[in-house]
Amino acid sequence: MKKIVLILIPLIFISCQQENKTRQIGELFFETYSKRIEPEKMLSFYSSDFQYRDVVFGSETNDPKVLFQKFYGWNDPNLRYESEHSIIIDEMISNDSSIIAKGKTHSYTYSGKFVPGVNFIIWLKLDENMKVKEQTDWFDYSLEEIIEAHKIKESLEIK
Repeated sequence: MKKIVLILIPLIFISCQQENKTRQIGELFFETYSKRIEPEKMLSFYSSDFQYRDVVFGSETNDPKVLFQKFYGWNDPNLRYESEHSIIIDEMISNDSSIIAKGKTHSYTYSGKFVPGVNFIIWLKLDENMKVKEQTDWFDYSLEEIIEAHKIKESLEIK
């Protein structure tokens, strides 16, 4: 019995250390994400073998640069947040290979139009090097935004 306990204690300790490291990565990831000013630092979180999916819009990419430039609009001068942070994380859970964050975006203006904050869940799956290999976003977009995005997507499709 003592041998089993002596074996289990280090395993539990190693597991907790891994989860703490994953949580630290999550905190740094979302802090950097929220500030929107360090694109190279943001890209450093991602694996070279990466997949992204936005569940609501059905958007996908395997290039984190596209994610931040096109989908999140980091370089778009028409997108202005009212705060130095773009998101607030309400809850984050992690294990040795995943980070799930629940939060809300701050309100912003786009081309002068006010856009209220929305709730979201972002799920990050990590590879063995603790880099994001998969990211799935669920943003609680307004019906207006969903319809507008659908129309834009339809107009871009080759018929």
